[in-house]
Amino acid sequence: MAHQDHAPGRLMSTQPPWLEPIRQRLVLRGRDGWLPSGVLISGSPGVGKALLTTSVVQSLLCQRVSSDEPACGECNACRSLEGGVHPEVRLLEPAEPAEPGKDILVDAVRDATEFLTLSGSGGALRALIIRPADALNVNAANALLKTLEEPPAGATLFLEAARPASLPATIRSRCQQVDVACPSIEQVHEWLAAETDQYERVAEAYAASLNRPLLAREILTDSAALEAWETDRQILTGLLSAADLHSTAAALQRSVPERLIPRLQALLLSAQRLLLVGQLDAFGEQFPRERLLDFARARGARRLAWLAQQALEWQRQSGANLNPALRSETIALALGRR
Repeated sequence: MAHQDHAPGRLMSTQPPWLEPIRQRLVLRGRDGWLPSGVLISGSPGVGKALLTTSVVQSLLCQRVSSDEPACGECNACRSLEGGVHPEVRLLEPAEPAEPGKDILVDAVRDATEFLTLSGSGGALRALIIRPADALNVNAANALLKTLEEPPAGATLFLEAARPASLPATIRSRCQQVDVACPSIEQVHEWLAAETDQYERVAEAYAASLNRPLLAREILTDSAALEAWETDRQILTGLLSAADLHSTAAALQRSVPERLIPRLQALLLSAQRLLLVGQLDAFGEQFPRERLLDFARARGARRLAWLAQQALEWQRQSGANLNPALRSETIALALGRR
């Protein structure tokens, strides 16, 4: 399997504490033969849904553990799962998972559900992981429903969704919903501090991730993720005092819209908060206070609120095949109006 929060067999040295009780509960149900045929794992982006699914499946398939302890990561089952070749596990995701807005299509669902009926080597589990389940289009969801209504013996479908309400009620009603709640800031900071030697950057990484714990860990441990954040911060800092449309639009094109625009919205909300109550939130603290305040004063609370709402629309459009220069000019023009 690919495109996971963490590859099977390379589980984090310290399992996130907010995931571990859920993992143990699902593994014990699987050991006792009470794992439902459909498990809908919901939670905000970056909270660890994919990691939870991976760790549950790996624990149940591991050849060296027999209770609720984590998988060993070294046996043949763990290694084959890590390599994406385990005969009892299939990952179903959009054809282009790196591109937001892409659907999971009906033919892919039919192929995956056929795998469930044909597979079977006498193991403890056959798993189909759907990531993200809210990418299923209408026809794909209808095709999946047939399998949930009459699941093959021993098969479990794991559906991961940040927006479970977007799934048809018929799908949700046939799954046991497992909600991964957002952990407290203190809990995340403690976990991140155990995962890195850059303790002084933990708060910054969590703010930069927009409160997504696993992305925060990447920023702390992966040089590419850190570089991407530094680039975005530089761009956003420049936008606070950009003098003309051309320079703002050019700066916007230096980043990836799917990554930059959510951070732009967070900055707009930080500016609004600073203007109204005189306080910086965690994201706003990553920028020069006076420049942010000048930016906020120049636009006013109503304009900032409109821009923050407009940023949601820009996010929805970020995965669309739009002309990059035109998109950047549209955003720059909106930001520049006072």
